[in-house]
Amino acid sequence: MKKDKLEQFVRANAGDFDSLEPPAMAWETIEKQLPANGKPELRTIWPYAWKVAAAILIFASAWMLNDYLDLKRNSVNYASPSVANSSPELSALADAEAYYTSQISSKQVELAQYARQHPEIIEDLKKEFTEMDKNKAELENDLAESHADEKVIEAIILSYRVKIEILNQMLSELQKSKEGTAGPKAVETHL
Repeated sequence: MKKDKLEQFVRANAGDFDSLEPPAMAWETIEKQLPANGKPELRTIWPYAWKVAAAILIFASAWMLNDYLDLKRNSVNYASPSVANSSPELSALADAEAYYTSQISSKQVELAQYARQHPEIIEDLKKEFTEMDKNKAELENDLAESHADEKVIEAIILSYRVKIEILNQMLSELQKSKEGTAGPKAVETHL
């Protein structure tokens, strides 16, 4: 109903709406606010292009630096690259290190599950492994100096085997203590 009344009012007074004219000064005021040359201002793209180029350069540099550091971290630092490529002993050592490192990690995770009641065991184990890692670092330095000496490689592999043996003994002792047959015993090994 309201629509009909509004529509009737608009139709009845249509002539009154058409008779209104804007003031004469209104258009002159609008023309004064327009730019003098009549062309709209164009923004230049160069300030934005420099910013985008700088961002791309920074991103690409960071990407390349990260790749370089990853490559450096993953490469074998025992000897020069020509010796590493020509020496099957060094490639066998790298394979053995990858295998033993994964084994040690899995044993440590398993040990952490058992040793929740005895956190001092984990602390003692960390101290022991820190000492063993220092000895292994010395062996790696000797390996670089000796140009892949077989005895040094065997000593490095032995250090990994000793770590696994320590972890196995700790796991078996903790499993026995969990079953209630015996308490955890201290395991001492020295290279």
